[in-house]
Amino acid sequence: MTVFKKISVINENKSFKYSILIGNNFIQTLEKNFSKTLKGKKIYIIYDEFFYKLQLHENLIKDFEKVSTKLGSENFFFKIKSKDKFKNFDKLSILLNFILSHKINRDSIIISIGGGVTGDLVGFASSIVLRGVKCIHIPTTLLSQVDSSVGGKTGINTKHGKNLVGTFYQPEGVLIDINFLKTLPERELLAGFAEVIKYSFIYDKKFFSYLERNIESIKKLKSPYIENIIFQSCQIKAKIVSIDEKEQGIRAILNFGHTFAHAFENLINYDSKKLIHGEAVAIGMACAFKLSTHMNLCSKKEARRCIELISKFNLPTKLKDIKGIKISSKKLLDKFYLDKKVKNGKIILILSNGIGSALVKNDVDEITLKKFLNELINE
Repeated sequence: MTVFKKISVINENKSFKYSILIGNNFIQTLEKNFSKTLKGKKIYIIYDEFFYKLQLHENLIKDFEKVSTKLGSENFFFKIKSKDKFKNFDKLSILLNFILSHKINRDSIIISIGGGVTGDLVGFASSIVLRGVKCIHIPTTLLSQVDSSVGGKTGINTKHGKNLVGTFYQPEGVLIDINFLKTLPERELLAGFAEVIKYSFIYDKKFFSYLERNIESIKKLKSPYIENIIFQSCQIKAKIVSIDEKEQGIRAILNFGHTFAHAFENLINYDSKKLIHGEAVAIGMACAFKLSTHMNLCSKKEARRCIELISKFNLPTKLKDIKGIKISSKKLLDKFYLDKKVKNGKIILILSNGIGSALVKNDVDEITLKKFLNELINE
């Protein structure tokens, strides 16, 4: 395999360290870089249903069998559904029972290969089975490659909200194979760009300019643009996670747009026909910019420019873009109060004070917020 880029993720007290490898052949990368980890072990490969739908599962199994034959390992395969509505207690229980029924050991390896739902669910299972078993992520969607596979957040959804049950559990490594992006439906690919754009909004104005200049080349997955944006996104997230693993400070800015997004997803009961996560984040970021200008934190000119960039990546920016959502300011506020970031009964919002910079606000009073939400709903 050709590894184009490598990023080390290591925190300040060196309690975790792993690599993100960006290239174009995950099975070769796995064999070359993790042979010592895998040799003679039981390997549990939990893969996304999209391999089955695209009739790629037989090749996937053959590739892993070749590696395990060389390394004297034993493979166990398990297919899971990849939609957000399946990221729940029931599916977690089924996965754990499969793993336990095949006599997992503490020195076994669990490999997650799929999108964000797969990675979140498998990462959570890895963190709790036998009180922690090593996990390797092989993300297959753009969104999971630049966001959910990096940083150690795992979790499942409940009827009360998104990712409210989970752990911080860092992987052994992350292998990003750019070839997977060619297999994605257009809607899934575009949704992934929401998280890429987010990094430029919250952290890097130069990256924002790079995205503005190269929109069409990026959307067409042209080289070296696609490699560059994945590398830059992962590098920004790795820097932030290395400073603040458990989200006690700067890591909170990675949630820009997500308080709104999670509320929208919950209100439609995680129905992917109406909205998928990247689309929810896109609308959520547009809402966050509008609230930022409403509170005089960000200029209208810069906010407009950012919302235009979201639109140029063919992503939604308005509430009316969500099919069949029944919404009111009260319903939204109720969902905001279920957000993980709520502290001492106060809603915490991540807002913008200009391109490349974000801030944490915990002093937005409910009257101001309700007035803004009513305006948002009626625009």
